[in-house]
Amino acid sequence: MNDFDMLAVSETARNGELPQNFWDDLSSGWRFHKEEPAWPVDEKGEKEKAVLLQSTFDSPAESDVTVSFLHSCGIPCFKYYAKEGGAGKVINGFSGYGADLYVPASRLEEARALLNAEPIFDEDNS
Repeated sequence: MNDFDMLAVSETARNGELPQNFWDDLSSGWRFHKEEPAWPVDEKGEKEKAVLLQSTFDSPAESDVTVSFLHSCGIPCFKYYAKEGGAGKVINGFSGYGADLYVPASRLEEARALLNAEPIFDEDNS
């Protein structure tokens, strides 16, 4: 993560200019990975089969957080809208059919274990 002087950036922005690397620097602190984890490939160099992890309500509080959590753990995951769910997402902002979350077949059990893990409490957060 690149450090930069926010005060200097705000002064520059008042003049109508931003440093060339402003958006790269700014976005680098907001997620664990700059890019999504790479989808695994098999011996033939073809992408591994995607398998259904879970079907969920399509909301940022559930599906998007789950995808982001798995990405932060290094597990590729994508959201798929079945039936007319994609149109509902465009028109209403969410899919009435929910969203299906898919992961690589080789990472399915690991993803399930992470999502089903019990929280660890200590004295500070019990």
